[in-house]
Amino acid sequence: MKTKITDLQRLALDVYNKKNVVFSNVSGEDAIRNAITAACGGEFNYKNFREAKYKVFRVIEEVVDVTLGAVITTEFDNLADVANVAIGEKPVFRVEDPSLFRVARIAGGTNDLRRQKILNSRFEVETDWFGAKIYAELEMFIAGRIDWTSLINRLTLSFANDLGAKIYEAIAKSYSPVNTTYCVTGTYNEDKLFEMIGHVEAKAGNRKATILGTKKALRKVSKDLVMSEDMKNTLNTVGYIGTVGGTDLVLIPQAHKVGTDEFFVDDNMLLVVPQGEKIVKVVVEGETQMIEVADAGARNDQQMEYLVQKKLGVGVMQSAIYGMYKIQS
Repeated sequence: MKTKITDLQRLALDVYNKKNVVFSNVSGEDAIRNAITAACGGEFNYKNFREAKYKVFRVIEEVVDVTLGAVITTEFDNLADVANVAIGEKPVFRVEDPSLFRVARIAGGTNDLRRQKILNSRFEVETDWFGAKIYAELEMFIAGRIDWTSLINRLTLSFANDLGAKIYEAIAKSYSPVNTTYCVTGTYNEDKLFEMIGHVEAKAGNRKATILGTKKALRKVSKDLVMSEDMKNTLNTVGYIGTVGGTDLVLIPQAHKVGTDEFFVDDNMLLVVPQGEKIVKVVVEGETQMIEVADAGARNDQQMEYLVQKKLGVGVMQSAIYGMYKIQS
């Protein structure tokens, strides 16, 4: 689904990308706040908000939609393809079979040869609703102390963080200790890693592979190398070496599970994928929805409560070409 981007969404993208944006003689952040104010008839107060809240919801929904898409594309570009579809639409991802055909010797003048089927496959991703419930005291609205731009950014990053956790969880669950050619567990061994890289590249038609991991995981690949002074400087400055044995190392950003100090990306996991291979498929179905759960007075504590929800799905192509190395100390 390809939708036309609105002026507000284009502005929100520029703000997200930290461009020095001036719109109607104000900064991009203030322009988004002004869009909220305009939705309330030109002056933000509780009475105007109460009458025009669905217009305010629309502004928030538009901005979350476009900024979430930008975050997903930026943070997970090395791993995931993202499909934005309409509600009810179920995209089908086509997976090309990379296997080579067996070539046999045949007698001249005959067609006596066993056929081989083209085994391309299809892959679908199921979606579910995910949401965040937020609230504020009535006095915060009356005093105009709701920072709408900050609220939108927090919502966007919250959805992106949760989606990232689902992506890495799906990858971890795809690990099969039975297939030792593409799934290796044990203390780090350079020969075993490069044997896996060789298998991945051979199966991908000799496409060059890359190694993906967190900074800590990539450092385990780098630190035992015999290094030049430039390599030592790179390790000290960046935390890992960018290329090892002709194979590029690509950083996966680390993050905390919400409300904890626990990392959600395994620091002992290395992924080996052909360059350009997106083993994860993300489906974003429909638009963000903001729903009023309780207006002031609907509860006995005069809190205003809202649900922001999005329909998302994540899947890992089991038939894709990739390897996984789980390092044990």
